[in-house]
Amino acid sequence: MVYFIDSNIFLRTLIKDNIQQHQACIKLLRLIKDNKIKAITGTIVIAEIVWTLNSYYKLDKEDITTAVQSIINLRGLTIIDNYDHFLTLNLYKSHSVKYIDALIASIPAVQTQKITIVTYDNDFNKLVVKRLKPDQVQS
Repeated sequence: MVYFIDSNIFLRTLIKDNIQQHQACIKLLRLIKDNKIKAITGTIVIAEIVWTLNSYYKLDKEDITTAVQSIINLRGLTIIDNYDHFLTLNLYKSHSVKYIDALIASIPAVQTQKITIVTYDNDFNKLVVKRLKPDQVQS
């Protein structure tokens, strides 16, 4: 099984605003780092993290750069850019979801359910994808 790690998972490890979710996300990232599970994320997720840390949490560029470097350098994590932009638009138009969620759902291996999205975002339930929360991931 391959897992696509959504932005809110990384944000929970960085912000620590929910201790239970923070601990579940740390455990998940350890599984990735120890190569116990195969994980990917996308450059769009990295962009969403930067935007959120800057606009919502008001972190400075130095702190944001350090946070993103820790994600990029996470052993066992692969960053991909394999989206179907036409499918993205169709999903975005036909479902009540954010554009970025539609973009993630458009990844061919997500569509064929070879990749499971790991996220707290319930909007993925509106799309025909496999979704788990971090504490549901097993090595």
